[in-house]
Parts: sequence; structure tokens; C-alpha cells
Amino acid sequence: MISLFGLTGAFFVLLFGASYFFYRKNSPVQYGISLSSMLISIFLFLYSIFGVGGFEGMGLGALAAALFLASVLSLFVSVLFNIVNRHGKGAV
Repeated sequence: MISLFGLTGAFFVLLFGASYFFYRKNSPVQYGISLSSMLISIFLFLYSIFGVGGFEGMGLGALAAALFLASVLSLFVSVLFNIVNRHGKGAV
């Protein structure tokens, strides 16, 4: 059985990889990926509480929590990566 940290790490690699792909193309979609996955995880968490319930809902809630944490970390690292690269090019 995969742990919550492993699932969060897998989501992070997937989200950051997609964000980096769009960063290289200078597209504003790089931030939209993480933000949309945050919204999806919030709705998934609410559905796990009110729609599913029980142990199945608890598992779905854990999946939503892992996705939310990975989304926040991916957005933070993407923004930090963008700031560092702009600062190295002479822009503020």
C-alpha cells in the first residue's frame, strides 16, 4: 500500500513537471495547472465528506489532501523557480 507521502511526491513530480513544461514555453498556464488541481482537490475533499462518507470517503479525503499538498508545493516551487531565474537575468 502506498503511503501518503509517496502519493504526495508522485503528484508533486507530475504537477511540477507539467508546470516546468509550460514554463519553458513562456505560457501563463504554468500557474493554472497547480491552481486548478487545488480547486479539484477541495471539491474532491468536500465530496468525500458529504457524498461518500465512511471509510471510502476517508480514503478519498486522504487522496484529496495529498493532491492539495502537492499542488501547494508545486505552485510554491514554480514561483520560486521563476523568481530565481528572473533575478539571474537582471530583472527584479
